Amino acid sequence: MNVRRSRMSAEDRRTAILDAATGLLSTHPWEEVTVALLLEAAGISKGGFYHHFTSKDDVLAAVLLRLSDACTAAGQTVYDRSEGDAVARFTAYLAGTTRWELGQADKIMGVIRIALMEGNETIFLGLEQEARRRATPLMRRLVTEGVAEGVFDVIDIDMTVDLMQHAWRMRWVVLAQARRRCARGDPEGGRAMLEERLRLEELMTNRLLGCRETAVRMPASGEFSDFLNSA
Repeated sequence: MNVRRSRMSAEDRRTAILDAATGLLSTHPWEEVTVALLLEAAGISKGGFYHHFTSKDDVLAAVLLRLSDACTAAGQTVYDRSEGDAVARFTAYLAGTTRWELGQADKIMGVIRIALMEGNETIFLGLEQEARRRATPLMRRLVTEGVAEGVFDVIDIDMTVDLMQHAWRMRWVVLAQARRRCARGDPEGGRAMLEERLRLEELMTNRLLGCRETAVRMPASGEFSDFLNSA
């Protein structure tokens, strides 16, 4: 839909472009998205576009980082409102970020599809590293608080945070495979694939954190039912 805006500030123009690109990411293969389509969806001029971005791939990078920042913010909100010890708060953080991601599943799946295309590995590796860097301060806070409370016993906080973040982000590749399996008529196999991934993530997370008594819990597999059945 072509939405015309007038007298937009520079920041509003940039936001309009990112909003349009985020919407198109859910409905179009990115290779079919053109700058002209972005202009039409955002309701801005070509000059307004190139004031902020050099190409549609430049827009995509900004969209990915905005999604990552929003996910981190959602997790922090849940964490700040949660009660109990660091284990309970960490579990709440994982639940909050998972709920947010599932709410953005179509966009994330679009990103994964692009990332897995031949030739995109280096670009997405750099973006993934930047996304992890932005999320690291909050993750360090979560782990540091657990160490201070005596419920976590980690070898190195920064390495622990880095390894956990990488594993959690790669979950979406497994989710995509599990959903395809469900779509092909094997829902039990798809659910089993997801459950095994969550089980392994939980084991890995607790070992990295060195949980002494109470374990951090991954979101229940039932949280992903709508996603698996939506293919």
